[in-house]
Amino acid sequence: MSKAAEIVTCIETAETFHKLFYEKLDKSRQTIGKLYLDNATLTWNGNAVKGKAEISGFLQKLPISHTNVYSVDAQPLMDSSIMIVTTGTVKFQSTNSNRDQDFSQTFLPKKTDTETMKVSFDCFRLINKIERS
Repeated sequence: MSKAAEIVTCIETAETFHKLFYEKLDKSRQTIGKLYLDNATLTWNGNAVKGKAEISGFLQKLPISHTNVYSVDAQPLMDSSIMIVTTGTVKFQSTNSNRDQDFSQTFLPKKTDTETMKVSFDCFRLINKIERS
């Protein structure tokens, strides 16, 4: 496969993956664990969670969310993984903040034995805007 074709495939995978992930996060969180490898790592605003079951449990405990993704970027990596970076806004119900919060999230999905891709690493960070005076 040419480098150009590899990048196109990578971007198509990222488009499909991010839609599936945020649909599950917002509407069917009980199934989100299926997207992770057994030994995956999640870092959520500095809180590290290791293992598919633990990640699934952590995400299920978060308040109900509504996510809007504004950008998706993807790059192929050398080990049959891709790096997907998304940015957007998320609103969590029953929090002190009643506003959309900016976020950035980086995923490293990796091909499994069955040629499906599962997340090996996931890093989510809310972005706090710096007020300039």
